[in-house]
Amino acid sequence: MTLDHSLDWNRESLRALRLRLGWSRSDMARRLKCSLTDIESWEEGQALFESQIKGELEMIYRQAEECSDEVRFTPACENECDKKALDQVDFSRVKADLE
Repeated sequence: MTLDHSLDWNRESLRALRLRLGWSRSDMARRLKCSLTDIESWEEGQALFESQIKGELEMIYRQAEECSDEVRFTPACENECDKKALDQVDFSRVKADLE
């Protein structure tokens, strides 16, 4: 996947992503391989984001979106698989084979 850096990274979006993931500032710093001071400066609007950090943030954001979709759609997918599996198995044939 090619990252297009189209997301607008600012102090609010960084904080929103961090909180969405349930990460502390230290967790975010560890994931971005930067200092806690960097995270504090960005969230407080005292420093600008480097392009490398924007790319990392976009990757983290997209991973969070994928996981969110998976969590949201998994029950519906499982229900659909259950329906299809029940439709495909002719129990009387299986029963006859077992007897």
